[in-house]
Amino acid sequence: MRKILLCLSFIFYTFATGYSEQIKVVYYGVVSASSDSNMIKMAQDIFLTQLKSINYITVEDKRPDSGKSMQSLPEFSEENSSIIFYAEIDEIVSDSLQKTWNCKFNAMNPDDEIYHTKSETYDSYYKILSGAKSAIEDVLSDFLPEKKEGAIADSTSTESGNTVTTFSGNIDIESLSGTWYGEPFTDKIMILRGGRGFIIFKNGATMNIKVTIKKADAKGNAKEIEISQVGKSNASFFPELPREIALNAASTATPIAWNFTIKSGELIGTKKTLLLAENGISAKEGTLKTTWFRK
Repeated sequence: MRKILLCLSFIFYTFATGYSEQIKVVYYGVVSASSDSNMIKMAQDIFLTQLKSINYITVEDKRPDSGKSMQSLPEFSEENSSIIFYAEIDEIVSDSLQKTWNCKFNAMNPDDEIYHTKSETYDSYYKILSGAKSAIEDVLSDFLPEKKEGAIADSTSTESGNTVTTFSGNIDIESLSGTWYGEPFTDKIMILRGGRGFIIFKNGATMNIKVTIKKADAKGNAKEIEISQVGKSNASFFPELPREIALNAASTATPIAWNFTIKSGELIGTKKTLLLAENGISAKEGTLKTTWFRK
């Protein structure tokens, strides 16, 4: 009876507050017997990063050893109704010696001890990096009641059939966190809480980025933002250029920067990057029009 009352109280409180209180998730890391310790370490680190990027939860890192995976599940301590989350990764080697990774994401509420799981198979670490967040969100969304208007951003459909998200409430760096798309040569654009993030290119390169508010209205709502490259340039950051030209120009290239205005769920503006010069054999700095849409 106590467990039922606690669960009902949690649901009522979540509805009443419109998710003003974030759901607490305790992350225990990865259980795996794989011999590829480097890959498992990177995977469990990215799972933590992806958890932290979900705007309706807070995360406590309770990995017994952040430097390696677990061989078996630990004893879960009393979590005061926090959601327990961990992943299981199995390394599968085919007859052709091709590796794939079966990832099972597990979430459990100690109040009822019911597990919610989702399994996905990936053929590379890159696929885990780019695809795991949606599986993690699917598992954790099972613990939420129906989304209320104004709690998590509303979704509408574009003419192309893609789903974009409109903002509600104050628009700041935190509200921009999530997954974006719109660049033709990118696979995924991720903005994390705190204004950091990364871009995964279709060629496999990853660029770290930061978000800065350039202009805000009297209420503090962001109107114009800059998203800029962090770290050294890489030829793979310039997929618009022929490879040899990109290799020659990357070492002296100015960091790529996007300047956007915010309009009902879209980031509309320009990208300052390297473009092919008129002579066709070198690069020059220029700008492209671009729009990012939020998934």
